[in-house]
Amino acid sequence: MFPILSWKNDPHLLEDQPDHTIYLNDLLEEEKKVPELLLTNPLADFYCILIKKREFIQNNTLLTRTRILPRMPYLLLDNYQFLKEGLVEKSWSLAETSRDYFYGSAMLDNSIKSWKQRVDRYTEKGAIPLPLLRGNEELWQQLTEQIQREKQIIIQSAKGEQSIIPLELTEKLVYLLGIIDGDGHLSKHQVHIVDYSKKQIEQLQRFFQELFGVTGDIRKGKDGNYYILLVNGKWIVRLVQFLTGHSLGRKYESLQEPLILKTDYWSHLRGAYWRGMFDADGSYRAKMEFVTISKKLSNDLKSYFLTTSIKFSFKEIKNAFKFYIPSGSRTKLYQQIGSWHPIKKSEFLTLLSRRYNGEEVTFLGINEQNMNPKGFFDFTLMDNRISIINSGAVIKQIREQKGFTRNEFAKLLAANYSTLASYENSGATPTIKTMIKVASIIEESLPAILQKYQLNKFAYILSVELPFSPTKELKKYLRYLYPRLHNVISLQTKEQETLHKIEEFFSIKIDKERGNDFKNYVLWDFLRLFVLYETEK
Repeated sequence: MFPILSWKNDPHLLEDQPDHTIYLNDLLEEEKKVPELLLTNPLADFYCILIKKREFIQNNTLLTRTRILPRMPYLLLDNYQFLKEGLVEKSWSLAETSRDYFYGSAMLDNSIKSWKQRVDRYTEKGAIPLPLLRGNEELWQQLTEQIQREKQIIIQSAKGEQSIIPLELTEKLVYLLGIIDGDGHLSKHQVHIVDYSKKQIEQLQRFFQELFGVTGDIRKGKDGNYYILLVNGKWIVRLVQFLTGHSLGRKYESLQEPLILKTDYWSHLRGAYWRGMFDADGSYRAKMEFVTISKKLSNDLKSYFLTTSIKFSFKEIKNAFKFYIPSGSRTKLYQQIGSWHPIKKSEFLTLLSRRYNGEEVTFLGINEQNMNPKGFFDFTLMDNRISIINSGAVIKQIREQKGFTRNEFAKLLAANYSTLASYENSGATPTIKTMIKVASIIEESLPAILQKYQLNKFAYILSVELPFSPTKELKKYLRYLYPRLHNVISLQTKEQETLHKIEEFFSIKIDKERGNDFKNYVLWDFLRLFVLYETEK
């Protein structure tokens, strides 16, 4: 006879004791064989990430007993339609299995009738605590199948705060793990991230919105020279902790590269983690450096560099570990990890461009790290001051299709009525920053909007036409162009026919009087972001 399922013997809860929390690194470090499912899908057991045994044990008072269920994540029935009928049909059996599941916890309620009333109340409200479904095999199986199909679970707190927990490792999620390990701290219910660049903080805010459905709050630091992103979500914190082992409060002793990224199946995401770490703690201003005070993390970085054949020098200084990447390995480091930080990326590329002076330049290909998942150039990474020609008419078309008045749409854009009117009447040209806001309002990506309305002409003093994706023709001409310092583009050819074709392709005018150099800031920014080069003396 099988024992009745309860929180004490639930195989999905990994802790042996309520005061012992187990993270993914712990499981991978165990000597016993790790299940294959864990290696290929480390987030498959979403229940152990969201629920901890300690939540079933509280001080035995009426106040704390009534607060156990409100501390659990809730499922909205509108998001999981099969639960609406299932809870009505199985309300009595679910009441019994819920009573059994919570047996021995601080609830101290053995009445099936009382649990039935709870189930009915939650059904009526349209949201039910996740643990109440554990005892019903059929409902749990249906829930698991839908969550695995959607690769996410949508949960809500008792206060109505909703968030998404992604259940698949992606480049953007792993990048955030590196950022949090580098420039972040975790409290029980909140993620804190600090950076001196407001653009970077705003970008991270967008990433959290995309991954977790939670925007977060941006605040300026006390002395005004840095910004803080605060993201509320107990279960977001738990996901980060599960994947990284990052402790609450003081973190440095616990920092290490997530072990799952060292497995063959997920090793392709190691670069995304170190991109986050370098965007947080790396420096590219005068030379390329990385500093950490975690010995574990420094050993992990050594291992990564050795695996990728990136040369480095290393020394220990004042309880910290400092890495220096010589000029000969900078291009390789950029190919392996790149940068998504708006300012550090520019500094990184400036360091690389210093090697082009007086050297032979080889076009290596497209920088795929700055492409979106559909294979289009991610123009949101370009300088947000760049204008998008003819986008004002598109804004008007979108506004009218969505049924907004100018006043309403101007408020959504955080712009004046007169500014919006000027856009729509072609008196002013919207920038990339403005079009990113438009894309957010209609819940589309900027690359999707640009392609849909064929907005491929950009300007910043001088204009240029850019393709949406890497074409054969584009690659043919990129081998003749490379960005140098001070927005200068150097030409690798003097053939007039080739130069004429380059002018036609990008709709630009090359000033022949400058010799092999010309300026076009938009094209220069495009080359820095989306093209990789190597040089030889």
